[in-house]
Amino acid sequence: MIDFRHIFRNIIVPGAFRIPKTVSVNGSIEASVSGRIDGTVKGDVKTTGKLVISQTAMVRGHVYATDLVVQGKVYGDVYISNKAHISNKALVKGDVNAMTLEIEEGAVVGGAIRKNVLPPANSAAEPEETVTKVATPAESAAGDLNAEEQSNSWF
Repeated sequence: MIDFRHIFRNIIVPGAFRIPKTVSVNGSIEASVSGRIDGTVKGDVKTTGKLVISQTAMVRGHVYATDLVVQGKVYGDVYISNKAHISNKALVKGDVNAMTLEIEEGAVVGGAIRKNVLPPANSAAEPEETVTKVATPAESAAGDLNAEEQSNSWF
């Protein structure tokens, strides 16, 4: 028997953006249309439409959308104003904030689950300039020891 619910869940409207699995994006994506990600994105993804993150996709950044279907990997917080669906193959390492949330058995969510939480106030602002400090070898070794001593709990 064909699961029509699964087919309709992944439909993207004409005019939507699509990132193929052979494409890697280094930087944020901001769109006013729905979209589908099959490749890799290293940056935030913001859309006012529906977003599908397929099984082959990986997003390293925060996700903002109206509706979301996650089948791949997301390393960052998720802010959905309507409905989020996390499939049984999905991995989300971050907080999930949605009005309605559907999680299939087998999905991995490594963070808090909240209902109707707005994104941080500075997310709508222009990104702040970041300054990268290059550590000396001695500082780097000390930093590695401090990182190992910190708790790695997601909860």
